[in-house]
This record gives sequence, C-alpha cells and structure tokens, in this order.
Amino acid sequence: MDVDPPPPPLSPIHDFIPLESELSDPLPLPPPPPTLTASGRPYRERRLPRRFTDNLPEALASVPLPHESQPETGAIRRVLLIVRDRLVTTANSFGVWRDYPRRPTIDPDGSLSLEELSNSHQLSSNSPQPSPIASDVPTSLPESERPFYWPCPNATIWRVMAWLNNGKTTKSEAEATAFVETVIHASDFNKDDLIGFNAHRENQRLDKALSRAALKSQFFESSVDILVPSGDSKVPAKIFSIPWLLHRKLTSVIIDAFNDPLSHLLHLSPFKLFCHNPVTKMEERIFGELYTSDAFLAEHEDIQRHGKLPSDDLGCQREKVVAALMVSSDATHLTDFGNAKAWPFYLMLGNLSKYFRSLPNSGAMHHLAYIPSVSCLK
Repeated sequence: MDVDPPPPPLSPIHDFIPLESELSDPLPLPPPPPTLTASGRPYRERRLPRRFTDNLPEALASVPLPHESQPETGAIRRVLLIVRDRLVTTANSFGVWRDYPRRPTIDPDGSLSLEELSNSHQLSSNSPQPSPIASDVPTSLPESERPFYWPCPNATIWRVMAWLNNGKTTKSEAEATAFVETVIHASDFNKDDLIGFNAHRENQRLDKALSRAALKSQFFESSVDILVPSGDSKVPAKIFSIPWLLHRKLTSVIIDAFNDPLSHLLHLSPFKLFCHNPVTKMEERIFGELYTSDAFLAEHEDIQRHGKLPSDDLGCQREKVVAALMVSSDATHLTDFGNAKAWPFYLMLGNLSKYFRSLPNSGAMHHLAYIPSVSCLK
C-alpha cells in the first residue's frame, strides 16, 4: 500500500501564522502631501516675534467662599472657636496673590471678565438701567399719579431717551444689543409713537423738568461763616457769611454709593497683595488700592473687635464693614465758551478699585456739595 510521505517541516519564516483579525487590519494610510503656497513652495507658519506679544490682563485667583452652615438636627451641640480664619489665595500667571487676615464673604474680582479688565471697559449691558433723570421731580401732578415714563409723552420715547442718556458716550456692540432687547423688544414699544420724534426737543423737556425745586429736594441750602484775615496784624479778621451752599447728607450719599450699579464690585474685606519678583526671586508687597493698605486693614480689624451694635438690634449678626470715603473738589467749567462755572464736592468709595473708579463714565463719583461762587468780599 502506497503511503503519502509526510509534509516537509515548516521553515522558520512560516512558524508565525497571522490570525484572521490581523489579516483584516487596514494598512496605514500614507502621510498627507505637504501644504503648498500659490507659488508652489512649502507652506510655513508665520509667528509674531515674541517682543511684539502682549500679556492679556488677568484677574486674581478666585477666593473659596464659605458656605452657609446647616443647622444640626442632633441633640448634641458643638461650639467651634475660630481664633483666626486667614486665607491665602493661589498666585495667578503674573505671580500675584492675596493674603486675607479674615476669610471674605464675597469676592468682587471672582466674576470679572477680560472685557472689564481691559481699557475698553464698558458697564455690562445686564446692569440695571438708570431711571429717567426726572423721575422724582415734583410737579403739579401728584407723584402717585405719574406714569413711569414721565415726563416723556409715552413709554416708547422714554425708553429711547433712557438709552440715549445712559451716560455712555460710545455706543458699543453691547450697547446696540441692549438697545434692541430693552427698547425694540419691549412690550410697550410702539413705532407709531416715534412719528415726529426729535431727540433735542425731548432733552429740552427733561431739562425743563429739572427745576431748582428738584435740586433742593435732594440738597440742603445753608450759610457758612468764614474767617477772612485782614492782612494787617493790628486789624482783626472779619467773619463773612457765605449763603447758598448746597449740600447733601453724608449718610444719604453713602447709601446711594452702596446701591448703584457698581456696588457688586466693592471690596468689603481688605487684604494684602503680594507678588514674586522675577529678578530677586523674593516676595514683595504691592500697594495700589486703598483696601490693601495697612490703615484699612487696621480699621477693619478694630471694627470687627470693637464695632458697636445697633441699639435696636443688639443681637445683630450682619457683617461689619468699613466704608472708605474719598472726597475731592475742583472748579469746573460748565461750557466750552463763557464764564459759567461751578465748584462741586465729590465723594467716592475707596472700596472700589481705582481702575473702575477713575473711568470717566463709571458713575463712581457722587455729588456731595456745591460751593457758591463769590466774586468779591466787602
């Protein structure tokens, strides 16, 4: 019987038999062809030289705020005595960090955007829109009977004039968007009310409503006695009475400052500001704001320890803060041509950063008083 010879042994190159799954794997794709320019040369990415790049402004690291404590339901109560609740934040990309002697309850810098940190800062379009400048002017019409759009003839014109006179000289894209959302899309907007509309006439209507009685409703008129030296040691100084000094109550101005659209940016908890010196590699203290000064820190600590409680609420648990008052005064010309001038007193809160406080249209300066102009003394 013929028997087939056994198959020859596999050579080493046939010892590895690929699996079916491996045979089905696709072959790797070839690399894509290089990108060419219009002239046929390889495309090369162009980069701006490092010396022309600029670091974008960046807010300080956010502060972890305390959460409201939940009341204990068990029968066992515990009392925790916190001697010092110090908080040190992390450093940002510029190597700047904050050192709070007491943990703050709010962080006004935590929600700042790049637009607010840049030079082209504009108040957010979501900020409360200011009411008409003549909304509180008393007239023959009782205040309870005035419509909200007084003294404008209708709500449509009132909304247009409120947007026009909102204190922003440059109408940005955000302002145009706010105009459409708050004016055009308003439920009481009626295009027929704008027939014959004239902005100059409506501004004259508002100016007419701002009478002296309206000014005196917020300001008080007093006389001030000043001692004027005679210039001669043998002649005694004379007392002169200066009438028509218009002034407001200091507490009313502080209340307005804590209720205006910038109040969410007020720093109520002072802190020390530090940075890493890139040259010396050491820590350095930064002084630039009133709420980072030693005087503010010392006053805040004194208020926390020795601050008086309201006589009608001795168990008051509200936070005690310092209102840093900054007063300035300078003569101001009211017209480009002529001699009309005024000498106002302004009040600002040092709790607000100087980068917001010094903006021309920020509204951070509040009128406190007006010094009367006296041409000569006899």
